[in-house]
Formats: sequence, structure tokens, C-alpha cells
Amino acid sequence: MSAEGTSATTHGRYTVDRVRLVSSSGLTATGWLLRPRSGPGCYAAVLLQDGREENSGVIFRLPSDFGDVVVLSLDYPAAVPMTIRFGDAALHGRRLREALQQIPSLFLLGAAYLAQRDDVDSTRVAVAATSFAVPFASIAAASDARFREVALIYGAGDLPTVLAANLTLRPRALRTPLAWLATRPYVALSPERFIGLIAPRPVVMVNGVDDPQMPNTAVRHLYDAAGSPKSLTWLRTGHLMPTDSALIRTLVDSAFAKLAVLHAPADARRCAPHTSVGQDARAPRPGNHETATNPP
Repeated sequence: MSAEGTSATTHGRYTVDRVRLVSSSGLTATGWLLRPRSGPGCYAAVLLQDGREENSGVIFRLPSDFGDVVVLSLDYPAAVPMTIRFGDAALHGRRLREALQQIPSLFLLGAAYLAQRDDVDSTRVAVAATSFAVPFASIAAASDARFREVALIYGAGDLPTVLAANLTLRPRALRTPLAWLATRPYVALSPERFIGLIAPRPVVMVNGVDDPQMPNTAVRHLYDAAGSPKSLTWLRTGHLMPTDSALIRTLVDSAFAKLAVLHAPADARRCAPHTSVGQDARAPRPGNHETATNPP
């Protein structure tokens, strides 16, 4: 894998670089890398992915100070529309499916890049995915133990139920059968098919009690499919809006605080230089936990 980076700007106490990654197979990814300006270190790292609308620009939604963590966010394939509507899923299924199936490979490329950086402790790499990115993060983490922990924020399983909840068709009775038909070509991307394979690495879920886009039943469907250890935190909120800085601060504090690898002691021997990239998973934290501000 080759990587190119250009220092572009600053964000609070961080430097933000524009990066371009190319795998040995020719897969190319672009995005933004945020790193502490405090100088050389041996940091934990997070691949942070949000919706298609934000792309890698979600990195600029982060608070100006949330700790000594390296954060990478990648752009989605150009063939994935900014907003996936019912017509896209129903009428352009094959083309859209091919584009979506490429996304987990991009996440794996991000994991490889973070794990080989001289300022990253390769045993402290996590993935945090929000909403649209949740299925693809589940698939990527299931196949690559470089992601030592997984945070799934405002995501759910049971794609037909999620799509039906987001449709505005009338009469309402048509939404469930049409959602089922529209999601048939995408069954292979259902996160509940993969999330159980992440164990024994921990899975952290954070969801909104009043989120109309991710029904509680679909959230629990995904949580139940996860192996141990796992946790589910309910917040008294609706769905995440990228302009809601207060909610983003809450989500960062809630999700990042639960990722143990971000707070584990740094091991400088694992940084600069890396001679290999480990693939074995760290021993899990025991137990499952569900907490709530106001449970559904």
C-alpha cells in the first residue's frame, strides 16, 4: 500500500492532512487525517465514518479537543449517491450494489494505513461508524482484527424495517412490503450477518431513544446479533444531524469514552518504526452492558 499526505489546515489542537491511499490491487481512497499537534507520540487511532453527505468532511465536526487520538475519515465511492432514495435501490440496484460492496474494502485500507503509521500504536486501532456507515463497518471489522474495538452509533439491523421507517409513501400499508422488495438485493450487506463475527473484540452501540430513522426494534435486532462483550447506550435524542454540535460532543464523549483501546497505556515499542502489522485480537473485556438515559 502507498500513501500520500499533504498538511492542509488545523482544527483546534490538531493538524488535519489530506491523504490519498492506494492498495496493492489498485483500490484508491481519499480522505482527511486528524492528528495531535503535540508532536511525535504513540497514539490510539480511530477510523471515523459517517453518512455519504458528510463524506470525510465529518472529521471537521469533531470537537476541537477530545484527547490524544489520531482520526482518519475516508470518502465514499463517487458512484454512491449523496442520498439513497427508494428509486435508487429499486431501479439501479446492480450499479448501486457494486458501489456499496466496495465500501468495506475502503475501510480495510484505512485500517492498514493507520496500523502502519509511525505515530499509531497498532494494537489500539478502533472503528467508529455512524448511521449509513454502520453496515460497512460491521463487515470490515468482522474480517479484520486490526479493528480492536467497534463503535456503532445511530445504526441498526433489519434493513427492511429501517427503510420502511424512512419511507413517506401513501398509503402507509405499502411501506413494509415495498421496503422488503427494495432491500432484497442488499441482503448480503445486512450488518446482523457479520456483527457476531467481531467477537471476542468489543462492540459499543450508542442509539437515540427517539430516533425515527432507526426504530428501536431494529436497533435491538443488531445488538442481539452481536457477540460478547457488547454494550448498548440509549440517549434521549432523535437522529444525528451533522450541524448539531452539542449532540456530536455528546456522541464523541459517549462512544469514545467506552472504547478501552483509546485509553489504554501507550506502548512506544509498537510505534516508529513498525516492522509488522499484527492481526491477533486483544483479549476482550468481560460482560455485556446496556445503559440508558431513558430506556425505550
